[in-house]
Amino acid sequence: MLKRAYRALISFDREQLTVAAFVGGGGGGSSPHKVLDVGCGYGRNAKFLRSRGINVTGVEINPEIVRANVVAGLPCMTVDEFARTSGNYNVLLMSHVIEHFPPRDLLHFVDGYLDRLEVGGSLVIATPLMSSNFYDDFDHVRPYQPMGLQMVFGGDRAQVQYYARNKLALRDLWFRRSPWRLHHHRARCLLGPMTRVLQATDVAAAIAFRASGGLLGRVDGWVGRFEKIA
Repeated sequence: MLKRAYRALISFDREQLTVAAFVGGGGGGSSPHKVLDVGCGYGRNAKFLRSRGINVTGVEINPEIVRANVVAGLPCMTVDEFARTSGNYNVLLMSHVIEHFPPRDLLHFVDGYLDRLEVGGSLVIATPLMSSNFYDDFDHVRPYQPMGLQMVFGGDRAQVQYYARNKLALRDLWFRRSPWRLHHHRARCLLGPMTRVLQATDVAAAIAFRASGGLLGRVDGWVGRFEKIA
């Protein structure tokens, strides 16, 4: 129980609510009728969106995860299965996906899925920024910023090495804030007396973060909604 209370105190999931709001308002109407969750994992966002009445299908590269989602009743397909389908979507969701690609690979990855997004539809991206724990995820490659994506996917012909086939315009943006935490300490990796001290500082930082309305914290990610304009 104490462990659950600790995790509840230091965890902040405003990002998922923002993702849901951006997806829900991104289909050109009161609610989009066809959403593709790209790199859906075990369906955390897809399940949340479906609980709000939004029609979501997941696509995932790991076939074992796809099977688990299907068994759980979540519409999901592999990348190969998706390639054999047809039809466009109102909204694409890429939550914590783009940071796993180097730039040129990301261009082709996003462009490929944008081919299946109708003009006027939305691409919703949630992604971390550089922080002390960014590389805790083994296959994180690099963080991306909203304006950097606009240089490649926008229509203003910025001075970059390559441009996308599909064109996007940034329509909404939210920056995620989190409490300060000390990450580079051996007690994070090796349990011992200092681990309790670090957990106590986490709790104090979380309380200060909440009491200040997020001011006593750090910006460590963003959620953006881009409209496909061409």
